[in-house]
Amino acid sequence: KQWYQRRVRGKRLVMFVRFTLLVLLCLSQVFPAPRPFTKGCVEERDEATDWVPSCLEDGSFAPIQCDTQGCWCVLETGRVIPGTDVNYGVPSCFSLIQPHWVEGQEILG
Repeated sequence: KQWYQRRVRGKRLVMFVRFTLLVLLCLSQVFPAPRPFTKGCVEERDEATDWVPSCLEDGSFAPIQCDTQGCWCVLETGRVIPGTDVNYGVPSCFSLIQPHWVEGQEILG
């Protein structure tokens, strides 16, 4: 009888641990941890030698970046969104980004 009770307790513990891990996994998908910028826009702008990025007030990259060759869209981390570069004019980046990122912010050059 005792071995059976230990076995049942062991199974309950395993089920509890599995359930807890599943809940934590689900929560991490719903509420992902914010990822820090590897290097902020302001830091890159200060270290720039050839191309100077445009930054928002919070230090993230402006959604549209341009140089003498054209313009392209980037994520708030500065990563280029493939296929968005244009030689003449300005790309339509706002359908590709999260609206809260730029709402009410001023571009700092």
